[in-house]
Amino acid sequence: MSKLEPNMSKIEKSDTDQRQFWQMVLETFKSSGHSIRQFCRQEGLPEASFYSWRKKITKTLTSDSDKEAIKPKPFIQVSLPKAKSGGLELVLVSGQTLRIPSGMDRQTLIHVLSALGETGLC
Repeated sequence: MSKLEPNMSKIEKSDTDQRQFWQMVLETFKSSGHSIRQFCRQEGLPEASFYSWRKKITKTLTSDSDKEAIKPKPFIQVSLPKAKSGGLELVLVSGQTLRIPSGMDRQTLIHVLSALGETGLC
């Protein structure tokens, strides 16, 4: 059983996982120095999804009643390769490194990050 609410449906859990993923993407984008188009191409993300999630997350964060509920928790440090070296390297809070090869589909990555959070490894 996950640390998420026990009666949470798969759709709600999936939305929560996606929200966490896109919050991480938006934070990474802010420090990238790239345009949205460049960033999305480099990371293999659809621009339309980027804009859609940015709007959802920004709209939610501007609501005073929801600010604390959605405030991102420190999750994991993400190091994106400068050159296309073929993957991601995640440094967990424990100091361990998780290497994710390029080509891993987004849904699998979301599940991996969710599992790491649930087990307390990050």
